[in-house]
Amino acid sequence: MKLYRNIRERIKLALYNTRSFSLQTLKKLSIISSIIGVGLMIYYHGFEHSFEHKNNLLILLKGLFAYYFFSYGIRMIYSKNLFPFLKENWLESVMLSILIADVGIYLAYDVQFIRDLSLRLGFGQDLDLYGLMLQLYLFILIVFELGKAEIHFTGKKVNPAIIFIFIFGGLILIGGGLLMLPEMTRPVLVDGVLLNTSMNFVDAFFTSASATCVTGLMVEDTMSFFTLKGQLVILMLIKVGGLNIVAFGLFFAVFSRFGLRVRQHDIIEDIVNKVTFHSAKGFFGKILFISLAIEAVGALLLFFLLPESPEIQTISARIHFSIFHAISAFNNAGISLYEGGFANAAVATNFPVLGVMSAIIFIGTLGFITILDLISVKDFRERLDKPWKKLHIGTRVGLLSNTHLLLFGAVFFLLLEWGRESLVSQNFIEKVITSIFQVVNRTAGFNSVDLGSIGLPMIIIIVLLMFIGGSSSSTAGGIKTSTMTLIFVSIYTTITGKKNAELFNRNIAKDLLLKAYVVVLFAIGNIFLWTFLLSITEADALAAGKMTLIQMVFEEVSAFSTVGLSLGVTTEFSTAGKFILIISMFIGRLGTLMLLMALSKQVTSAKYKYPDAHIMIG
Repeated sequence: MKLYRNIRERIKLALYNTRSFSLQTLKKLSIISSIIGVGLMIYYHGFEHSFEHKNNLLILLKGLFAYYFFSYGIRMIYSKNLFPFLKENWLESVMLSILIADVGIYLAYDVQFIRDLSLRLGFGQDLDLYGLMLQLYLFILIVFELGKAEIHFTGKKVNPAIIFIFIFGGLILIGGGLLMLPEMTRPVLVDGVLLNTSMNFVDAFFTSASATCVTGLMVEDTMSFFTLKGQLVILMLIKVGGLNIVAFGLFFAVFSRFGLRVRQHDIIEDIVNKVTFHSAKGFFGKILFISLAIEAVGALLLFFLLPESPEIQTISARIHFSIFHAISAFNNAGISLYEGGFANAAVATNFPVLGVMSAIIFIGTLGFITILDLISVKDFRERLDKPWKKLHIGTRVGLLSNTHLLLFGAVFFLLLEWGRESLVSQNFIEKVITSIFQVVNRTAGFNSVDLGSIGLPMIIIIVLLMFIGGSSSSTAGGIKTSTMTLIFVSIYTTITGKKNAELFNRNIAKDLLLKAYVVVLFAIGNIFLWTFLLSITEADALAAGKMTLIQMVFEEVSAFSTVGLSLGVTTEFSTAGKFILIISMFIGRLGTLMLLMALSKQVTSAKYKYPDAHIMIG
């Protein structure tokens, strides 16, 4: 017994003495193995390989799993308490357990469920689902490992907004690089021979920016130009870009151990929400779960509703189309696999599909904070018990403003387009659905009618609706409905001569009204600047009649508001013009308020005030 206690004490002492060194070494090895794993996955999917070479690469990737088992085991050994460790790393524990079970079943019964399933669904020809699932599994483990890495900003004056701008720009560059890989685009027929060619840098960069900024302006047809791998890269960029500003705030909140300073915390709280900031880790999980749940329900409905067409001939194609369009719709991306988008004859008049797509887009337009407020069981019960308690003021603003804009746009579309080509062949109900679908896409970029057939008055209204966009913390762009609501409140207050701005029996602080005006003026200034530069870079196209001024302005507003609606001239822009649209999408997606924060300097508060000045207005 005494010998046992001595051995146990020696083991504990040895673990204690080596714990710090071992865990630090493990973190360095994790970064190295993660880089190797990501590099192997890019090489595997980005280039053409023989069957034997692919198998060899898969063996190397499988070998990396051994490291993650080793890493998990070491961390478990050095953990102070086993059960807290398992609870904290429950998802990683479950994944590794499933992997052990899968390997055990294969060794015992020679059964591979994923490979058999991929062959049954017809994925085997264009994409090795087994290899993809294996690498996805590995990628998740890599994310777990990198999540344990630490970056120290303590004592450094780092503005989180600037960091996020670099991260977002880096994602666009990475996405462009991936789209340039030979396996991302379909072979091109040259002199009767199919040749694998890479997408040029400008178009790849533009496509990546459009997907990451969830805009939807495309220079190539998504279905015919990109392979399934390329389409999945675009889908991944849409999903990452859809989280946007909320993810930015939560990213820094969750990793607060980096040493963010108090002033930086104040900036993050202003962007996210003071109520949700202190529970950011759980909040991030909630918005991720909600977005995936809504996309899953949307994909399921689309799976049954999408009509048979030349594009959808197999179950695998139906699954792919359903998932792709559900994610693209919820994230207001506007990128479609149908040639010509939803104006394609297969879905242009399929009103159940248009109805489901409209619902998904509208929910995405509301914003994560609004959705959470609406579906919170705790808050719902509290409102039932206390009828005087209302929805959060931001939720009410989002619901009412988006609904009013939808009704306003749909009514005008009906009135202005009633006898025109876009609606002339439809009955009243079909005209209403078509009108609603076009207007709800003021943020998403799907359109079921040819925008070239729409009259100029409706085009101007669509430009206005695109400029306003969707709710704050949503996947939509624009200046946001909350900003426009505050502008209207301020105008009403000034006209009526009221001393204070009020909304829903609440006083609106003057600094909020000033921010709203700044955002609007900054957006107008940006659109004016980029349109002016486009008039220079696209002078030849304008002179040759390849595009008109209204088409150029429409394209610019669509880019800045990250909408994706187009009058069909995206491909006519020069290289310089495409870069201007990229910058416009980037600024529009990040949000003018964030860019102002990134460029602003800390101002020392002055406890004095100059005499009031009087300046004549009007």
